[in-house]
Amino acid sequence: MEPVTVWWAALDAVRPEYAALLDDVEKARRERYLRPADRDRFTLGAALVRLTAAARLGVEPERVQVDRTCPDCGAPHGRPRVPGPLHLSVSHSGDRVALAVSAHGPLGVDVEAASGRLGDDLAAHLLAPGEAASGEAELLAYWTRKEALLKATGDGLREPMTRLRVSGPTETPRLLEWSGRPGLAERFTLRRLDPGPGHAACLALLDHPADVPVEQREFTPAAPR
Repeated sequence: MEPVTVWWAALDAVRPEYAALLDDVEKARRERYLRPADRDRFTLGAALVRLTAAARLGVEPERVQVDRTCPDCGAPHGRPRVPGPLHLSVSHSGDRVALAVSAHGPLGVDVEAASGRLGDDLAAHLLAPGEAASGEAELLAYWTRKEALLKATGDGLREPMTRLRVSGPTETPRLLEWSGRPGLAERFTLRRLDPGPGHAACLALLDHPADVPVEQREFTPAAPR
């Protein structure tokens, strides 16, 4: 069975030439970031989509057409789509950029860097009835699980996270209930990921084989796969 691949890239993997791979819409979005690190994270994520898709499709990276059209409003802020049967999800935070790639169905990946500043304000918007978190690490476990789920369905943050109930931070990640959407929990598989120190991450697989393997690989500029 073909595995789901999660590519990890460190922020220092960004290269000046990667900006040239972006289309006009992405370049405009890149320029709206005020901090250089934010521009680098976005550039690396967008370039990683093209470099990885190009290797899978057998074309040059600059020829990969990426569609980010939001299905609800038509604006170019949706999840990336490329020609062919590939499903993609991108996330970046702190020093880590993640790209998840699957041939089996929709998926969502989320990585979040620990900041030391998360607390009750976030919990009120994050935790469903019956969920409880003690400290930032547990809040990040909930956040990454729910964000990955929302990316996989395409809902994004339009759907309140409090409608999703997931397993506890120390338990195997699972979607237990999605309020108003009966039967959806049985269609999801969640996998805990290893983004490295100071970060938390989760992968959500929608309508995938339950035993699909997940491979995590480190991206290097000289050898994308």
